[in-house]
Amino acid sequence: MTYEDIYDLVKSTRSTRRFKPGINISDLELKEIISVVSNTSSAKNMQPLKYITVTNKDLVKDISNNVTWAAHLRDWEQKEEEQPSAYIIILNDTNIDGFEMFDCGIALQTILLTAKIKGYDSCPLASIDKEQCRNIFSLPNHIKPILGIALGVACENVEIVKVKLDDTNYYRDENDSHCVPKRTTNEILIRTF
Repeated sequence: MTYEDIYDLVKSTRSTRRFKPGINISDLELKEIISVVSNTSSAKNMQPLKYITVTNKDLVKDISNNVTWAAHLRDWEQKEEEQPSAYIIILNDTNIDGFEMFDCGIALQTILLTAKIKGYDSCPLASIDKEQCRNIFSLPNHIKPILGIALGVACENVEIVKVKLDDTNYYRDENDSHCVPKRTTNEILIRTF
């Protein structure tokens, strides 16, 4: 893999909130994604994260209906036919003394990039209904939902744009493209020694 390959992969791995209907993601494909994640770094190598994969259409619908989609956008809702095809739920096993948020960041990016390589788009969601997850999946008290990742095939255009007036909130433009402002390398690299 070259620098250009990873640059293009990361740049094309955008959060999407509108998915094509009728796309099936298999349990095997999700297990393969989790298999990649199982080999990532973990603080103190404690590996406190656990995962649930969801392809059952009724459960996907239930989870989707209880998520806050695109909180920065006014007058926008995800239509039922735009819901994702699957979810991965990231969980923390509190019986393991780890740094779950450190591990979660590594796992999240690994999941998003691996899904993209497999041809799927995604959207990480801290707004999943954690209590609903606890109930639906009959989680014991020591297993805590952290976030969900919606997966499917995008049916919207997502573009990276320049930050204007220090406003990093995403928005929809006049063509209904989802615009994601990003700071430039020169804005985030503050010193070189």
